[in-house]
Amino acid sequence: MPLTPPAARPWLGPDSRNRSWPGHGAMMIRRAEALGDLSAALGSWARLGLAALAWALGAGGAVLVGRGVADGGEGFASAVGIGLLLAATVLGGILVATGSALARATAGWWTLATAVRADGGRVDATTADPDTLRAHEEAVAADRTSGAGELWRPPLLPRTLVVLLLSAAAVVLATRAVLGYGQASTPYAADDVRGEWLTQALLTLVCLLPALLTASGLRRVHRARMHRVAHDEPASADPGVAGLTPAVGSGSIVVGGRVPDAGTPPPGVPDSPGPAPAPPPMPAPAPAPQEAAGAPVAAVAPAADTAVAGREPADATLAGREPAGTPLDGHEPAGAPHPAVRLSDGRVLAPGRTLVGRSPQPRAEEEPAALLPVADDRVSKTHLTVTVEPGRVVVLDRGSTNGTVLHLPDGQNRPLRPGEPVELREGDVVVLGATTLTVGDADVEHTVLREPR
Repeated sequence: MPLTPPAARPWLGPDSRNRSWPGHGAMMIRRAEALGDLSAALGSWARLGLAALAWALGAGGAVLVGRGVADGGEGFASAVGIGLLLAATVLGGILVATGSALARATAGWWTLATAVRADGGRVDATTADPDTLRAHEEAVAADRTSGAGELWRPPLLPRTLVVLLLSAAAVVLATRAVLGYGQASTPYAADDVRGEWLTQALLTLVCLLPALLTASGLRRVHRARMHRVAHDEPASADPGVAGLTPAVGSGSIVVGGRVPDAGTPPPGVPDSPGPAPAPPPMPAPAPAPQEAAGAPVAAVAPAADTAVAGREPADATLAGREPAGTPLDGHEPAGAPHPAVRLSDGRVLAPGRTLVGRSPQPRAEEEPAALLPVADDRVSKTHLTVTVEPGRVVVLDRGSTNGTVLHLPDGQNRPLRPGEPVELREGDVVVLGATTLTVGDADVEHTVLREPR
């Protein structure tokens, strides 16, 4: 879509909203991310400047066309005026199409809060479970509270003022055009009278059309935010593999640095037919490199990364937890099960070390068990290392551009420091860009979205 920022494009299509969700909380996380990008695009000053340019072209064309009629059709005023009107129409049409798509997508995401059940399914006539009702009531109350008066606050305030100014100008011009119509329509009216009346009529249209179209978009978005309309988009008939969305994650898990064959289902995908392949064995830990004069680098977990170049691993622990390189009881638990670590698109990480990013690549002599690509512009190329071992999970930020945040079950959150391995526990949620990694079966909505205690 032209004139649409790249960050907002993945959220425009209805398939990004109307799919199978892991739960209402996971949907709310994606919804907040989508609305942030769409609101920024909808209130873009660049789009407002182009709209002002289109209006100026239309107004200039209206004046020149009227002057050409006043001159009896002599000169190039009429031709230039018609050209300006055509240019204004083309630019205005592109802006209207872009704005309409943004407003429609924004409204769809707002109303999605009451279209998804607590378990992630779509609301139907039989939906009456307490968890769903509670989630819907909380979402509607929060939206209406934050949306009160939003037409008079940025980013919608400039659009509201434009609607009021253009509407007032259109009323004045239309009144003058109506009052002068009788004189201009007589057979003996002078050319300058007809030209002035035509100018007023064209200017009325140039002011009225943008005002009506802008007001229509504002009304659509505001009514959706206040939940005065129901979600009117049907669920997608083909939600795709494991419920992927373009902005959250896509692609198979690459095992051992190679893409699985076409006939081999990617590990961890619930909908893959046939038996899941056995997880690859964990590689033997590489010997710790020496930094200088035989001084060893601080020890970390066997499958975790060392510090980012130029940084030492931090000694401080996160929220009083044990360092990732120190087993909880002094040794690795024998026969302990591997914790379940799920990506927000439904994929499950295999045991061993997994590199997560837009296009993850291992370092020299690094042998990860799997590479997990996610289609998320806010995720770095190689963003995160996740090591799933018997009885524990260790994550390490690889010096990502936008950072990684750990959300704890009590509502607190901690940013991960690059190069510092951190051990996760049941219920922890790691957020990177628009993507989440969850340990165990956590209530993502109340882990990530609620206020800290």
